[in-house]
Amino acid sequence: MATGYLDNFYARLGVGKRATADDIRHAYHAAARRLHPDASANPDDTELFLQIQEAYEILSNPQKRQDYDKLLPDDIDPPADVMVNAIYSRSILPTMESAQLVYVLMDLLSRPTEEDRKKPSLNVCLLLDTSTSMSGQRLEMVKSTATTMVKALQPEDYFSLITFNDRAEVIVSAERGVDLGRVEARISQLNTGGGTEMLHGLKAAMNEVARNLGPSFVNQILLVTDGRTYGDDAACLEVADFASNRGITISGLGIGHEWNDEFLDELCRKTGGSSSYAARPDDIRRLLEKQFQNISRTYANNVSIAYKSSPDVELRYAFRLSPDPSALRIATPVHFGNIPLGPSLSVLMEFLIHRVPEGSREITLLDGDLNLKIPTRKIPDTTARVSLARPAAKDAEVEPPPQVLVKAMSRLSLYRMQEKARQEIEAGDIEKGTARLNSLAVQLLSAGRPDLAHTVRLELKNLQNGNSVSEDSKKQIKYGTRALVLPNGE
Repeated sequence: MATGYLDNFYARLGVGKRATADDIRHAYHAAARRLHPDASANPDDTELFLQIQEAYEILSNPQKRQDYDKLLPDDIDPPADVMVNAIYSRSILPTMESAQLVYVLMDLLSRPTEEDRKKPSLNVCLLLDTSTSMSGQRLEMVKSTATTMVKALQPEDYFSLITFNDRAEVIVSAERGVDLGRVEARISQLNTGGGTEMLHGLKAAMNEVARNLGPSFVNQILLVTDGRTYGDDAACLEVADFASNRGITISGLGIGHEWNDEFLDELCRKTGGSSSYAARPDDIRRLLEKQFQNISRTYANNVSIAYKSSPDVELRYAFRLSPDPSALRIATPVHFGNIPLGPSLSVLMEFLIHRVPEGSREITLLDGDLNLKIPTRKIPDTTARVSLARPAAKDAEVEPPPQVLVKAMSRLSLYRMQEKARQEIEAGDIEKGTARLNSLAVQLLSAGRPDLAHTVRLELKNLQNGNSVSEDSKKQIKYGTRALVLPNGE
């Protein structure tokens, strides 16, 4: 499936063909508030407003909409200037009563106009853990990097800075065109103390971002922490759900080995974000600047698919291969993350098909709406129908999967191996977990990563001696194999 821009009344309003009357009305009013001649001084917006008005006059009338729909092909609403490509592990599914796995590699690639190539406006909050454990090199490196980020802001960007320990403090409230000297002075005065209570910080960060929340911005919280938040994990995850519903992405950077990587991963992926691991203070600048650069190079954000599958089909696993590798949360909608300018947003999905009954002609793996926002557009919200399906036949010939899919699965295999080993060890199946870790060490050597293989071997010895895997090594293995998912293995 490959799509490009196709002008139609649904696309003008940024809704899908299956939009309800309320969806259409809300989309029209939101666009009219921005584009009406009384609200906008830009003369070009008048023509766009007239196009929006024309679309609304047709789509708000049930009979006119029905007549209009008859003129359109079935799949009329691809997202504007986004190429969507799906590669399947099987071209035809054999009919059988036993289960089978099907893999789909979905790539979403921007095809921006010259206007779209400009940097999107940011609405970003830097949320810093300033508990006692962050003292020394860690805090100094974070302060230096924060100053660099502020210098890179554009005049139209909103920036805020929150710190948290036993309580949260607004260091820089959300503002445009920040006073660099004043902000640098506030950053330089940061100090540490107290424990790690993340909930206060998250709520304060949400409040700052929410002050200027809008689809024309990349709305983001960048969280930096080195410790575990105690007693408020569940409440923090509820805040992440709220952020996701508001279109706010949370990305996290964990420093050292004492923070809870599973919690931070879950917190971030609920919103389509990801977590990174800084083993040493020297890693902080590189990783934090990379996260900020990724935000600045966003073409479309809040990319998600609200879907349903056939009764015998289950989406069992999904992993974002690029631009920032991360396992995705299996729920509807699935939050994919952001489409960058240039490289693609690439997601590998694993479907378990419990049975393909004899006589089946086609099996729908996934059917739903692809939703995304292009912040630089006059109408940022875009919805498109997406359907992943495979024909079925009795005695279908089994063909090898496309090489591009094989390579993607191969890059992901080491990460999934450590993931399963970790689950087995935590479940008490030490024998199975250590066998898998031993296999992982061998494959890491073959992949040219003797450093990671050595770390795995050391932890194998710990387990064989009746000890547990160290938190430091867990993170090195997890984030080390995750980095190998990228084509260049960064």
